[in-house]
Amino acid sequence: MLIMEGMKIKMSETLKENLNKVYNNISESAKSVNRDPSTIKLVAVGKNHPPKKIIEAMKNGHTRFGENRVQELLDKHELFYDQDIKWHFIGHLQKNKVKYLMKIDQLEMIESIDSLEIAEEVNKEAKKLNKTINILLQVNIANDPNKFGFSKNEIKKVLDEVEKKNNLVVKGLMTITPYEAEMNETKNYYQDMKSLVEDLNNQGYDLSEISMGMSRDYKMAIKQGATIVRVGTAIFGKRKYY
Repeated sequence: MLIMEGMKIKMSETLKENLNKVYNNISESAKSVNRDPSTIKLVAVGKNHPPKKIIEAMKNGHTRFGENRVQELLDKHELFYDQDIKWHFIGHLQKNKVKYLMKIDQLEMIESIDSLEIAEEVNKEAKKLNKTINILLQVNIANDPNKFGFSKNEIKKVLDEVEKKNNLVVKGLMTITPYEAEMNETKNYYQDMKSLVEDLNNQGYDLSEISMGMSRDYKMAIKQGATIVRVGTAIFGKRKYY
């Protein structure tokens, strides 16, 4: 059975084509810089898209999805709780929503830990449930006042503090670059992220993931070292509120 017995979902050729195109672009981008495409995770971002589109993507073999609002993720989780699906939370996380996020068994990762207060709250709630949560620390690599995240200069200190928390596993770093930035600027930000992770690993840290790149620039992000790309519009089309 594939989700919700009795519901008939017709596969959208457009969505199928879009998803396959993104997979092909990931493969080509990785190979162009001598990287193994299988080491790159595609998070299909379902923000403001109805559950039927998640079903369509799953019918085409995709199982990793991202949401940036806790309530929307909880609503979708109710429909897919017994499916082979992996969720990434990729938005700004409010302290009072953490306990609800922790109830999702298929939560593979929280990508957007942007403060020590939130890290502490996630650790506290995970401990209550005897869980270990994979996280990424969000870096405001562009020093954009409109974005959340730690500065590049403070990330080492933050890592040292977060790694003391027994119920958190820091897998790497994440960033969101300014949407209005020119592509050359964005490329430089991604290069900075790659250099930052390399420098930290050379100091003895074990950061295997770099989450960066969205629909408009995921191919470039892969060429600069992204191991996770977050793609919504290029797969699901323009967002519609429901």
